[in-house]
Amino acid sequence: MSIATYDGLKAAIANWLNRTDLTAEIPEFIELAESRILHELRTPSNEKTILLSVNSEGYATLPSDFLEAKDVFWNYNPLERVSLSQIHSFEAHSAVPTCFARETYRLKFFPTSGTTSANEARMIYYYDVGRLTSDTQTNAMLTMAPEVYLYASLAEASNFLASDGSRWETGYQKAVARIIKHTREAEVAGSTPQVNIGY
Repeated sequence: MSIATYDGLKAAIANWLNRTDLTAEIPEFIELAESRILHELRTPSNEKTILLSVNSEGYATLPSDFLEAKDVFWNYNPLERVSLSQIHSFEAHSAVPTCFARETYRLKFFPTSGTTSANEARMIYYYDVGRLTSDTQTNAMLTMAPEVYLYASLAEASNFLASDGSRWETGYQKAVARIIKHTREAEVAGSTPQVNIGY
């Protein structure tokens, strides 16, 4: 049985639970699982790069699918993330931005600089991959980690059924740990190992 699609995932959940009477509830299990995955998992599969349009006051509106910033650059120079309180406590002046903060639905850059075609604000961010539905059968996260969807949905099912869901929770935690381990290793794959001198 394939878990590459929404329909395949629903069928797998019913099969693993050995139940045929949860057709109406299984989509709810998946929806709750997606909410959990959305808050807990950050991988290259849900990363995007975007060019931000910065106005004269140093603000740039965040994309609608934004979850969390990973890196922000000004002309490919990395910017430091600071608190919004710090940004607003700085003395205003015009210069190349060196830092940023999030302010509700937008980013605030500081110092402000005249934005021209020669200046570029670039953000790598984690995005919401979207919900699975009958019309949207797959997304980047399901393609990358179907086992995470399966175990998270089964854990939600166990809550509904008031049954022991520890094996499903263990399966979910192990699957997430494997993904995180792979992500960390992939970040340094191909680099030359270095030995630091201890004195």
